[in-house]
Amino acid sequence: MASTSQEPVHDASAPTTGAAIPSTFTGYLKGMGPGIVVVMSWLGTGDFIGASVAGSNYGYALIWTLLIAVVSRYFIVSSIAKYQLCNRVGDKTILDGFRRVWRGFPLYLGVTTCMLGFVYCCFLYIATGTALSELVGMVIPLGPWGPFLGALVSLALAIWIVTRGNQQMRWLEILANITMTILVLSFFVALLGTGIDFGALLRGLAFELPAGQNGYITAVTTSVALIGAVGGSAANLLYPYLIHDKGWTGPQHRKLQRFDLLFGTMVMFVLVLAVWVVAAETLHGTGEEISSEAGLAYMMQKAIGPAGPAIMWTAIFFTVFNNIITQPPVFVRLLMESVYMAQPEREQRVRLRSQDRAASAKSIFRYDPAYWWILIPLMTIPVLFSLPGMPGMVVVTMMGISFSVLTVPPIMVGLIVMTTRRDLMLQPYLNRWWETAVLAGIGLVGLWATYELIGGLIGNLLPQ
Repeated sequence: MASTSQEPVHDASAPTTGAAIPSTFTGYLKGMGPGIVVVMSWLGTGDFIGASVAGSNYGYALIWTLLIAVVSRYFIVSSIAKYQLCNRVGDKTILDGFRRVWRGFPLYLGVTTCMLGFVYCCFLYIATGTALSELVGMVIPLGPWGPFLGALVSLALAIWIVTRGNQQMRWLEILANITMTILVLSFFVALLGTGIDFGALLRGLAFELPAGQNGYITAVTTSVALIGAVGGSAANLLYPYLIHDKGWTGPQHRKLQRFDLLFGTMVMFVLVLAVWVVAAETLHGTGEEISSEAGLAYMMQKAIGPAGPAIMWTAIFFTVFNNIITQPPVFVRLLMESVYMAQPEREQRVRLRSQDRAASAKSIFRYDPAYWWILIPLMTIPVLFSLPGMPGMVVVTMMGISFSVLTVPPIMVGLIVMTTRRDLMLQPYLNRWWETAVLAGIGLVGLWATYELIGGLIGNLLPQ
């Protein structure tokens, strides 16, 4: 572990560096960006399916568990960003902090998150391919090869965006805002069709339990599943890299960062809540359940009529496509940064070969051929899982859960250590005891939920 006596110390009163600090509310609104980008990369069909299942089964009850899950995610990611912005030892990215916990930590996280990125892409291409196939199939039926053809189109668009160099962040923000607009309009139209029972909504936010003697058990299991998905996500590491690319580099950007993340998580809550309400209004009490993207399209058809499926498939495509262009590049970037920590001479060689002498130590990876040799296959090979006749997704799901078990607990432990050490954090930003307790609790719930999911999958695979 590095000695802090030889490390630079931030001065919170030092002149502002990095991006300009807004001075008005309008300036804060214009300065935002990473929060929406990361939230759109967190959202997926799993979030929408989970919300629709809860809405169809329990109506408005248990909506408070969704609120707890969203607040938990805000707390975790804000803590990660806090270390990156408010450490006292000059660390530029969160990976620098993990290295202070254990020198092998960065490479370990780099390898395991890239493995997770591969598994995520297997799911994501199937979802975007299916969405495009369904949309085109309304005019020209594509048959069983439709999802694969749609996945190829998604791949081509994704590769084009991730190779935009310094303009990539701008493209991510544009696409995230387009996605947010499509989702808001889609669910606004759906809610106009179904209506909202505001009394039931308020009761659902006020810790209402499902009817019956198993209400408490249902509340606990639902909460664990939702919070576990939050605490058990390596995608939480995306945000600190997005704010770094935005130019938010120190304590002076902490207020803007918190505002940005708060706005993004509020958008996420409203979007998922809208799906929950639509399901509660259209499916609750009917005995119908949703278990796939096609079920979401059916729900929208019941909500607003024949246009519903097309609107839902469009929303699914843009939501999932955001995941493809955000997650793999950051995961591979994390791996390359860890390699440079272990082999600083490689970074120097890449810098000498590059034409961009002004590139920072945290952005030189774009000029390293190894970055592209890892990223392109990681984004390309998963398309094959969209082919007709490929094995079911149970095997891929087990792979993803296995890598999550290897990745997420160390992340939570490292985060707690970093944000509670007085020699690493600026004094005003040091974790208080209750902040550490909350982080530990969320981490334990995430670990519990992961092992519960493993047990459920194994139970489904074993003969009855």
